[in-house]
Amino acid sequence: MSDVKKPWGGRFREKNHPLFEKMNRSLPFDIRMYKEDIKLNSAYSKELNRIGVINDVELKEILEGLKIVEKEIERGGLSVFDSEVEDIHMGVETLLAQKIGDSARKMHTGKSRNDQVATDMRMYLLKEIEVILELIKAFQKEIVLLAESRVGDPMPGFTHLRQAQPVLFSHYMMSFFFSIQRDYERLSDLKKRVSIMPLGSAALAGSAFPLNRENLMKELGFDKICENSMDGASSRDFVLEFLSDISILSITLSKFAEDFIIFSSEAYNFFELSDKVTTGSSIMPNKKNPDSLELTRGKTGRLIGNMVALFTLLKSLPSTYNKDLQEDKDPLFDTIDTIKEVLEVNSILLQTIEVKTENMLNSIDSLSFATELADYLAKNNLPFREAHRIVGAIVGDCLDKGIFLKDLKESDLEAYCSLFRGIGDKWSDISSIISKRNLFGGTGVESVKKQIEYAKKIVVN
Repeated sequence: MSDVKKPWGGRFREKNHPLFEKMNRSLPFDIRMYKEDIKLNSAYSKELNRIGVINDVELKEILEGLKIVEKEIERGGLSVFDSEVEDIHMGVETLLAQKIGDSARKMHTGKSRNDQVATDMRMYLLKEIEVILELIKAFQKEIVLLAESRVGDPMPGFTHLRQAQPVLFSHYMMSFFFSIQRDYERLSDLKKRVSIMPLGSAALAGSAFPLNRENLMKELGFDKICENSMDGASSRDFVLEFLSDISILSITLSKFAEDFIIFSSEAYNFFELSDKVTTGSSIMPNKKNPDSLELTRGKTGRLIGNMVALFTLLKSLPSTYNKDLQEDKDPLFDTIDTIKEVLEVNSILLQTIEVKTENMLNSIDSLSFATELADYLAKNNLPFREAHRIVGAIVGDCLDKGIFLKDLKESDLEAYCSLFRGIGDKWSDISSIISKRNLFGGTGVESVKKQIEYAKKIVVN
């Protein structure tokens, strides 16, 4: 018995083995592109009508039937399809044929599933990129609101997870804003490479029918038409670039998560995470675990893994379409779902977080003021390397004697170097230290206010 129900079944004398049938079936995951497939078929049928392949009556049947099919899939999902349907492209055609008969079979004239799936994927990804961009912007807005609400609050700044120099909490928060802004720009720029229409490429050689691809491009909302049919039907570089861009974004979010896990711990207690984004322990009643942040950090590995999976899949394929490309959708769809979830949850986290400004201020180690002393000497014409050596000796003495660097008076400092004359006894005032860094991009209050104002213009556009 041949596979007569298959679109390719005419030359086959035996049915597929059930195990292979299951392996070959992509409908359970590519069903999510049903709207794109129906939109493509509607536009393509109009073009077939223009060139005389489909008459006006058939076109009307197809367009009205596709609207009914779309509603059925919305209501019933996978349950509306026969178990032998391979993918969403044949699924839509099969459902339509059940309603309007052979007119539905004309819909595939001059196109292949190769250019059809490539076009559907690009349409779907363009739509999802817009959603992700809006979620990034929403997350950025929460960063800006939090930074603006505590624009003058100091906190310790860290390198190597050791206190380095004091900074403003708002400056720290804005560091994430600008990092994520580059992620936003990468995704925005990607759209022009996704918005290239493969439809008309057919299997690889281009359609034999006189399609007006400009009409199709405009109808489907693309910016360009692929210039080469072999490239158009099989290229997945746009998916690779998307997965790469999201992986870079996820690394930024993972760094954010790691910081907030550390800073919300009992050892620091800079932040209190709300109950909305934390969990408890099944055995320890006292626990409040930062699971939203840990999952953000953990899912970064998943997102990078999706990128590596597709890179590995594509690295050995020959030109044009190969069935391996069916495996491009799982990593793509999973990445889309995962990054959307991560962005939404972390926006909630920032909306509901409690910032403990007193704890941040009180945790600043005055040894992190040492650079101020070295800078003071350098401003008085001492070579910086010599200033660094002198202040290093002062720090060592403080540690040996168990005294705080900030408690040293001008007279104490002069004992190490006469150039400290005039520094004053209040040299370690935290506001004064921070205010010296008002250069563009610095941690001074006025500088950070400018960063925030600039960021506000970005997120409202």
